[in-house]
Amino acid sequence: MFSKKAKSQPCWHRFIAISLFFIYFILLAAPTGAVGLDGLNNSCVDCHKKLSPFTDEQSRFNEIRLNHTERNISCSLECHEDVIRKRASDNFQQWSDSAHSEYYVTCDACHGGDPTAITEAGAHAAMKNVSDPNSSIYFKNIPDTCGKCHAEELDHFKNTMHYQRLRAESRAPSCITCHQPHTFKVLKAAELTTVCSVCHNQKDNIATPTVPNDAKQALEKQNELQGEILNAKNIVAQAKAKGMDVSTAQMDVDAAVAVMNNAPSLWHGFNLKDFDTQIQSGIDYAKKAEYMASDAEPTVPRAPGIGIAFVLGIFALLYLIRKR
Repeated sequence: MFSKKAKSQPCWHRFIAISLFFIYFILLAAPTGAVGLDGLNNSCVDCHKKLSPFTDEQSRFNEIRLNHTERNISCSLECHEDVIRKRASDNFQQWSDSAHSEYYVTCDACHGGDPTAITEAGAHAAMKNVSDPNSSIYFKNIPDTCGKCHAEELDHFKNTMHYQRLRAESRAPSCITCHQPHTFKVLKAAELTTVCSVCHNQKDNIATPTVPNDAKQALEKQNELQGEILNAKNIVAQAKAKGMDVSTAQMDVDAAVAVMNNAPSLWHGFNLKDFDTQIQSGIDYAKKAEYMASDAEPTVPRAPGIGIAFVLGIFALLYLIRKR
């Protein structure tokens, strides 16, 4: 069977296997270094994430709705709904899918309250009703609330007619007019026309009716700038890989990128003519970079020995002439 030598050797392989087994379970039980939403000490998140739209009661109602649908019985979504719970759960779900969630900007940043409180009453104690002029989400206070993080956008917005009207009347647009609360999404060019047309239209004659179309074209031009920058970066990278001198082209790319980075703040000034001018300058920088990179010269001579050979040839020719 086994030799004496084999029997006398310690079973190191068994010892190592058992040790690795225990180490695995210790590491599995240990907390990770990553910080997620579940790791936040925030009662807003802890409580509102439990307000799932799929509670036991709502799941039962969903079965009823499904049964009605299969029997061709009309059934309203609201007839078996806990409206308050659904609104809270929907708001949390929208927030959790937003950029604010990714940067851990939680409910208290906009609504106030105490995120460290362990009771609902304690968490909501300092919050004020949306109709209270002292509330952080009162319509006139929304720009300042958003401006706590978005300072540059607020500075531009305060110089607009939108802001002046907002201070005077409730129907003027504010941040949440374009960036819906809880989703905080950035509107696309095609979506902008509907929002602007609420005031900017021929029928109501509240404001300049051409603005929706002008705004749409402005955002489309911004998309064009983004595409030109990407194209310019690719051309410059290819030229650099071939040994070309792309220093001038790279400066133009950087200038185009600077315009692009400033576009969000500039947009909130709602000066479409100035915005269009600035974006066009960025496009011009990007196209210039493309031209400069495609027309660049090599950073080193393609054949270093040619210059030396040429000089030696001249000396040889002079030598022959003098010898004659």
